[in-house]
Amino acid sequence: MLYRLYSSVGNSVGVDPYLGYSEIGDDGYWSRYIEFLPDGLVLKYTETHDADSLGQLPEGLWDEAEALKDEYGVVAPITVELFELVWARTRCDNDHLAGQ
Repeated sequence: MLYRLYSSVGNSVGVDPYLGYSEIGDDGYWSRYIEFLPDGLVLKYTETHDADSLGQLPEGLWDEAEALKDEYGVVAPITVELFELVWARTRCDNDHLAGQ
């Protein structure tokens, strides 16, 4: 598994600001993802709750070289412990949609 923290702040491609914590499986696909938006909205996605009316689990294969390009913002490796802490302690605005 890979664990990454992404901040779109400072990107030059027009991506709206957000902060995302990603768990990426050995197959290169996202398995869990939590996103913090500047308006205070927090969204959480898994393989079993991959999309709802507010957003979705990132699609496609993780490409480390592409993600590290400065124009997209900043990506940094994080520990599994940090990811799990954020995942467990964060109440998300779409939790009620997880069962749909």
